[in-house]
Amino acid sequence: MTAYEPVIGLEVHAQMRSRTKLFCGCPTDYGAPPNAHT
Repeated sequence: MTAYEPVIGLEVHAQMRSRTKLFCGCPTDYGAPPNAHT
């Protein structure tokens, strides 16, 4: 029988305090509807 090996991951969510997104010039408006600035 094969033994199981536990794998543990970590996922972190953060909000940058910048006026634009990281990889484009789209604005980051907190509280805007989803996909409004893509």
